[in-house]
Amino acid sequence: MNILGLEVSTSAAKAIIYSSKDGVIDVKSITYPEEVCDVISQDVDGMYETLLECVDKILEENKLEIHALSISTTWHSLLLLDENREPIDRLMTWADTEAADTVKEYRSDKEFSSMFYNKTGCVVHSVYPIWKFIHQTRTRQDIVDRVRYISSQQEYVFEKLTGERAVSKTIASGTGFFNINSLDWDDELLDFAGINREQLSPLVEPTYHAPLEEKMASKMGLPANIPVVIGGSDGALNQIGAGAMEEGIMTLSVGTSGALRLASSEPVLPDEPSTWCYYLANGKRIAGAATDGAGNCVEWFVKRLNRDSGHSLAQLDTIAEGVDRGNAPIFLPFIYGERCPGWDDQRLGGFHGIRGSHLIGDMYYALLEGVLFNLYHCYIILAEVMDIPDEIRISGGITNSPIWLQMAADIFQREVVTSEIEHASIIGAVALALDAMDEIESLEDFSPPMGEHVKPNPSMAEFYKARFGKYLETYQSM
Repeated sequence: MNILGLEVSTSAAKAIIYSSKDGVIDVKSITYPEEVCDVISQDVDGMYETLLECVDKILEENKLEIHALSISTTWHSLLLLDENREPIDRLMTWADTEAADTVKEYRSDKEFSSMFYNKTGCVVHSVYPIWKFIHQTRTRQDIVDRVRYISSQQEYVFEKLTGERAVSKTIASGTGFFNINSLDWDDELLDFAGINREQLSPLVEPTYHAPLEEKMASKMGLPANIPVVIGGSDGALNQIGAGAMEEGIMTLSVGTSGALRLASSEPVLPDEPSTWCYYLANGKRIAGAATDGAGNCVEWFVKRLNRDSGHSLAQLDTIAEGVDRGNAPIFLPFIYGERCPGWDDQRLGGFHGIRGSHLIGDMYYALLEGVLFNLYHCYIILAEVMDIPDEIRISGGITNSPIWLQMAADIFQREVVTSEIEHASIIGAVALALDAMDEIESLEDFSPPMGEHVKPNPSMAEFYKARFGKYLETYQSM
């Protein structure tokens, strides 16, 4: 069976052809034009056309019969539709934090924050669509007056392909409208936001599928009525694609942003809102944490601080290897605000403890370390409410940096295992299709090949314990 996996992310569209017999056949990716996506918003028609362009390209180069499609998108997007289900404005992505001031008012109410957190698994924060929508009602009533339906990136793509309204419970669990305990829309929160169930799409499992509409099939050059699996979000699908549906396997991804995740048979939330808990698949939840600063901090450093030296990332790694780590500054990776664990949009980042003797290598080392300390901070909180994971599977741009990869093993004092699967989230969408088409017995049976095993250096344990203590002191002082 050949699966065509489709992914629309914050910055690009991607298509993959996967054979249940031979694995990945081909992958194509196209970055959105600037007018289509500025990170915080997207023109959904332009996003969809870029996706179709990607599909045309991969099908043109691979003359293979396609038996099913499956979708991967981002979490936390909001698209407002009129009575004809046409977009009223651009889609708001997870990166849109315009609602920060509105959110601040509600987050100061500890009783409300606790209620919201325990109902939804979501912290009171501007990343979530419920707060984006409430902020719109306060600031753009002209737009809100035209709103008839609430949608998302995933729903838009699925409806374009099949003509059917539906939303995966996985996507819904990242909206703030969804109850993580009952796995249904929460009527109390819908009333609070001023919307009703009829404005939201019917909830379905991520393995749910509908036939590809004839007109769209003709446009894509595919057979009509082949199944389109609705899929889920990139974060949840990364867990599935990494073969981590079983409890006790943590995924740690360090790409543009960072995240760590664990599957759970029930909702898992600490007393103090910090980590999150969403829906995964097959009745399981996914507990974890997401950070705003990771590869984007590296990109900022290279473009802003390294631009005159012209060092490549490989050269920066080599320079960082030789620094006096104990005397390096401390870096807080919140130059784009903070998600986990503090969820403070207005938290500032940067270097602390800079001396005149510090050079570019000292600062680059501190940046890599600070990103991992942010994730380790989240790991400690998550480990308090769940068992220590049996295994950590790591992915993202960090796997291209030997020093950064070894630092992760040393800071966590755990062996980390890389994956030979480069595109874990879209592979997760493929796994959903294989499960939906009965090509595998269950999602738990999906097991991609593993790569390098990186062992921690025990001699670095005390060093990083002390450095992390300095990091926490700096974090708390800010």
